[in-house]
Amino acid sequence: MITRGQHFIMPTTGIKIQQKGIYDLKDLLKIIQTFFEEKRYTFQISETQDKAKDKGYELIIGMKSDRDIDDYVRFHIDIHMLIIEMEKVKVKNKNLDRGNMDMNFKAYLYLDYKNRWNKNFMSRFLNLIYKNYIIKIKIKTEYERNLYIDLMELHNLVKERLGLYTHYYGA
Repeated sequence: MITRGQHFIMPTTGIKIQQKGIYDLKDLLKIIQTFFEEKRYTFQISETQDKAKDKGYELIIGMKSDRDIDDYVRFHIDIHMLIIEMEKVKVKNKNLDRGNMDMNFKAYLYLDYKNRWNKNFMSRFLNLIYKNYIIKIKIKTEYERNLYIDLMELHNLVKERLGLYTHYYGA
């Protein structure tokens, strides 16, 4: 049964990318932001923390994006990035970063994001009928599929930028 609010299209733990080595963090963040702008998502960096440690820096970056599909469905993609033992390095006159990076991607649909169907018992009942019988197939085939494709395109873009093996999925 489909419930109101967050509807995850994957396990709630999300999918991960782990990278240990040298990378360009500024370029990576710019690529992510450009991806969301091209796909018409609103993008914001929701959290940044950095701490100086004995072995370099520890950096936490949280990113949130969403896109209104119609009056009932909103796509969400959240990224959580944790970098430990980060330090600046210079390679061929370029300032890059080195460290252990963990990125976690989560995607979900938010149903009835305008909260129009939660006013009283009758509207909640009609909402239950609407999402579990009338548009259930559309949620499962169209909305989930399109959000999953967006997520995997972003995931592959990040992996490609980091020089990791990528998978390609049909549209």
